[in-house]
Amino acid sequence: MLEVREVYKRFGALEALKGVSLTLRPGEILGLLGPNGAGKTTLIKVILGLLLPEAGEVVVVEGARRRRPQGHEFGVLLEGSRNLYVNLSLLENALYFGGIRGLSPRFIRPRFEGWLERFGLRDRLHAPLASLSRGMQQKGALALALSLEPRFLLLDEPTLGLDPMSRRELEEILLALKGEGWGILLTSHDLGTVERVSDRVAFIRGGEILREGRTQALLSEWAGEGYVLRLGGPFGERVARLDGRFLLEGPDRVVFLGEWEALKALLPRLEGEVLEISRGVPSLEALFLRLVGEGDGRPG
Repeated sequence: MLEVREVYKRFGALEALKGVSLTLRPGEILGLLGPNGAGKTTLIKVILGLLLPEAGEVVVVEGARRRRPQGHEFGVLLEGSRNLYVNLSLLENALYFGGIRGLSPRFIRPRFEGWLERFGLRDRLHAPLASLSRGMQQKGALALALSLEPRFLLLDEPTLGLDPMSRRELEEILLALKGEGWGILLTSHDLGTVERVSDRVAFIRGGEILREGRTQALLSEWAGEGYVLRLGGPFGERVARLDGRFLLEGPDRVVFLGEWEALKALLPRLEGEVLEISRGVPSLEALFLRLVGEGDGRPG
């Protein structure tokens, strides 16, 4: 198990992390969610040992033993196209990065080819990275990260720029890896993907963890009884402004966080027609916007 305990990090007058604590267990996906500038990237760099915290620690817990993690225990997928060299083939990238890690071609090549086979890219082994689609590049980078035999995967915006089919393929890969015992930390603004694959989520803002828990339990807890309203027109925003217990899910869809009697009292005040009311919980996106504040777009 990977454990982050009371980590503080400061850049001059800026407190980037303010006592952040998290755990990542084998066989689970933890979604780390927050607006730009919340501290997600800083936390990942501290976990990797690229930044030293002012206080706190990052440790691997093995029974009664606690120790600092080593860099080779992490497989990393960075945001954008910064994982592999675009002018090299997939194989050349694997041999280069394996060599940096001190791994021989005899060790790294069969493992890399095995992961490419699994991801449907074995026939692209000698293809320059620049010739591959964005989805293929992401799968190739993930195959390389896994070939280096880490214990944990740190994925920063892995679905960025992917088309819907490639995104679904990546989601299936992540769920399969989780089932095989990998611990995966996933940061992403693609909240639909996070909701579908994560076991737990942690919301971070201003360097502090706001809430953390099992994904579906948090959504159910937030909703109370919870009711989904399908509206007869695009007036969801007006309904959401009517009462703070309404969460906007779309132009013609809102979720009410509360009990039936409270909702029934509000129905006569709604503008337009309500086509359908059913029990349900808000999406992770709606919960994210409520917790961290819509429009918080600080750079970083």
